[in-house]
Amino acid sequence: MMNNQKKTLWTLLLVGTTIAAPLMAQDLPTALKDIEAERYPKAEQTLTQLTSSSPNAENQFYLGYYYLRSGQLDKAKAAFDKGNAADSKNQLNNVGLAGVALAKKDRATAKSLIDNAVSQTKSKNQDVLIRAAEMYTLSDQTNDPAEALRLLQIADEKDKKNENAEIEMLMGDAYFLKNDGGNAISKYENALAIDPKLAEANYKIGRLYLRGKNYTKAQDYFKQAIQTDAEFAPTYRSYADALANSRAYKSAAQNYELYIQKSGTKDPELLLDVARYKFLAEDYQGAISYLDQLKGKVNNPIIDRMYGWAYTALGKNNESIESLNRFISTAPQKVMADDYKYLGRAYGQLGTPEGDSLSVANLEKAAPMDTTENLYREIGEKFYKTKRYDKAADYYAKTIANDKKPQNNDYLWLGLSNYQYAPRVGRDSTAAPMDTAQIRQVKQQYYLRADSAFALMAQKIEADGKKYPLAYYYRAGANYYAYPNDKEKAAASAGPLYEKFIEQAMAPDSSDKTDYKKYLITAYKALAGFSLMKKDDAKAKEYFDKVLALDPNDESVKKALEGPKEAPATTRPSAKPAPKAPVKKKVASR
Repeated sequence: MMNNQKKTLWTLLLVGTTIAAPLMAQDLPTALKDIEAERYPKAEQTLTQLTSSSPNAENQFYLGYYYLRSGQLDKAKAAFDKGNAADSKNQLNNVGLAGVALAKKDRATAKSLIDNAVSQTKSKNQDVLIRAAEMYTLSDQTNDPAEALRLLQIADEKDKKNENAEIEMLMGDAYFLKNDGGNAISKYENALAIDPKLAEANYKIGRLYLRGKNYTKAQDYFKQAIQTDAEFAPTYRSYADALANSRAYKSAAQNYELYIQKSGTKDPELLLDVARYKFLAEDYQGAISYLDQLKGKVNNPIIDRMYGWAYTALGKNNESIESLNRFISTAPQKVMADDYKYLGRAYGQLGTPEGDSLSVANLEKAAPMDTTENLYREIGEKFYKTKRYDKAADYYAKTIANDKKPQNNDYLWLGLSNYQYAPRVGRDSTAAPMDTAQIRQVKQQYYLRADSAFALMAQKIEADGKKYPLAYYYRAGANYYAYPNDKEKAAASAGPLYEKFIEQAMAPDSSDKTDYKKYLITAYKALAGFSLMKKDDAKAKEYFDKVLALDPNDESVKKALEGPKEAPATTRPSAKPAPKAPVKKKVASR
């Protein structure tokens, strides 16, 4: 904000002893530029030397200004108090004290100090007006952009030649706080017109687009800022955020590291941010290396969180469990979905029954809070792999219910889970005992739920102009087995679905590489059996012939086509063989 120094500032710098003036003229603008570029260690060193060699009111103000901008409020107040002691008539230090009051949420004291400072200088001191306006823009919670603009307008009227880019920049900041992006950009562009080398202006325009989630446009402005001034550190941090929101995590991590290098910061929260981006970039060891830098230097439970996440990804499950459990117990108010998610995954990778149980318990805690992943899907997959199909069905149902755009495979796995569990009803030792009638009824419910899931899946796929033949194959099987005591109803329900499967399977699109041979054989045999039930031997033979076209060595079909053997003369002819039910095949995975 202070790259373009005002005439009044230069006047102040040039007034003094012949020894102090050149030192101040050379070092103060550099220190102020370092503050804006968040190179705080360098700024502190310069300003400390200046106040040591010349502890006048102006130098004390800028030292206090540095402390205020870097969040060291007590040191800022002390510097401003020294400035007032050095020259009680200089109102800049009272403006600085107002900034401290605003940072401490004491609006009344801040307003009184600023109003008095402006009054004492009769609204004519441009420095006082600009710094007072800036104080109203520094705090996130106690800012007053309207008052900042009022003061800046007075200051701007004194800038007859329109040479002060800082006034335009601060107006842009005030409009930024008012969420008035159009006016903010106009003011930043005005600043660029005055000083085309002002990287901060492009950075702040990019920041506006970042807030508006236009990540591509934001990145364009951040690149311009870097081209103008590659040492302006804040650009790299915001650029990293824009890249991360575009899922370019590796580049995001690289740019955040550049921010750390160029700013020289040792702020543990910022180092944690780098670790977070390293984690997102799947550089888990890199994330841990940043965390290791903080050992013994800061007592922040967040470090345990980050260690836990990184250890989970590296497969160091015991270390992850230890770190995350410690974090959750010491900082329960900071716990978020990812903490339970990674803890659940670490437990799941232990490969023990207790680990599996704790894995699900923690994933269940994370699922309602997680806005990036549908963890019910992950729980459903766990139960399906361990053949707990009833539980898998429950969680795939939750997956669909809690997803704005469920995946096609969610319906597939919901259908398969119900389909696989149905024959286990009555045999599952974990379920409550049931009598025969209840078993039959519950089995039917699971088969019909499977049918419904497969039907919805087919509907969604076909709405996109595609097809998935096996949806009809699974539907046919589910409908057949849903009615074990009513063969005619089973055949009437399953038959058209097998036909639909055959129709789609025999005309696959170019992207469908599935080998449907075994599924077609099962479908043809089932349809042949249904035809025999209707005493349509010709149709049955037609289907049997199609089986032999696919597998000439199918013995069961050969025997069926041979028909019943002639009985001995002394005995009665044997009855026609009863139709066989469709062979229940193992379902395909998708």
